[in-house]
Order: sequence, then structure tokens, then C-alpha cells
Amino acid sequence: MGTREEPQTLADALAELADLRARVDNAQMLANMGDYDWHIETDTNTWSDQLFRIYGYEPGQIMASYEVFLQHIHPEDRERIQSVHQHAYATGEPYQMIERILRPDGELRYLASNGQVVTDANGTPLRMRGTCIDITDRVRAEQAQEETAVRLAEELQARRQAAELNDNVVQGLTAASYAAELGDLERTKAYVAETLAKASKMLDDLMLAGGDPDLTRQDAARLGDPT
Repeated sequence: MGTREEPQTLADALAELADLRARVDNAQMLANMGDYDWHIETDTNTWSDQLFRIYGYEPGQIMASYEVFLQHIHPEDRERIQSVHQHAYATGEPYQMIERILRPDGELRYLASNGQVVTDANGTPLRMRGTCIDITDRVRAEQAQEETAVRLAEELQARRQAAELNDNVVQGLTAASYAAELGDLERTKAYVAETLAKASKMLDDLMLAGGDPDLTRQDAARLGDPT
């Protein structure tokens, strides 16, 4: 690979800058990442083309400003995001955060953002600039995995409880049937009452665990059917 030639004229320099910007834009599209540069005094916010797309706009479709940015932040996140920026503004420290934005069509997106404050020689904040990466797909995939894990755990718990219910009902009915064969009415009634009480409690537990109580009651009834 040969060495790059130094631009000889202003036009050459501008052309090289345009080429570099195009390369950066292409890389940002591939990474679904954008950058911003907020000039604090004038409240003008320069967004890269991909950042416009992340927010649901065509490049240059809206005039970006800090107020416009805040309007797109999810209402539940807005105060937290402002606090992060205010801390960076006051201390000059860089920041990282996860933010939720709402696109014009209402779609919720998740962004991983970072930035830093640029100051003058006296430490006065002049600009705040940084990058945003759209991590929505990753967040949704993680949420789906967590939801699947929760559902599986609930199903396993319900199955264990259903199996325990089945065992208790069978044992109780067996004991009651044996007592009835012996002609012991009191013990028969006691076994039936005890079995029904246990079954009722376990059915309530199944309802809390998300099981199907109607189906379970039908199963219990079939187990108790003397025919």
C-alpha cells in the first residue's frame, strides 16, 4: 500500500475530508452507530447521518438541538439522562450510559452512549460530543432469553406441584378406599376430608404458579372417580 499524498490545495483537502466522512458514515452504518457534537453556547447539535437514522429520521430531516434530543428520550429516563449530562458539564468527566429513545412512530430503541465535555483554556465547557450505538437487538434478545428462562422455571415448578398433587390425591383416596372396605366410616370420612384439604391448598399454589387450575381439578376429579 502506497503512502497518501498530502493535499496540495484547499479543494484537495476538502475532497479528502469528504472522502473520510463517507468512509466514517459507511462504518457507522455497518455498526449501527452514530456520533454527535453539541455546541453548548449556540445549542446546535451536529448529528452524523447514521444517528439521524437511529432516531428514525433521514439525514438532515430535522434540526438537532439538545431540546430535540430530550424530546426523544423515554420520559422515565429523561431526568436520569439530564443528571448524567449535568454531572459531566460540572466536572468535565466523561460519561457512559444506556438510554431509551422513542422514534417518531413510537418505536422504542435502546442506545449505549458515551461522551465527554470539551472546554476552553479556562475550563469553561464549550461542547459535548460522543457516540451512540443502537443495541436494541441485543437487549431484546437478552430479554427474550430471560423471559424464556422464567417461563421454563414456572412450567417446571407447576409440573412438580401437579405431580405432588397427583401423588397426594392417589394416596389419600387409596387410604379412604381401604378404610371403606373395612367398614370404618369415620376413618373414610377423615381420609377424604384430609385429601380434599391438601388438594385444595395445592391447587391454590398451582394457580399462583401460573398452572391451569381447571385442568388440574379435572385431573384430580378423574383420580378420585371410583369408576
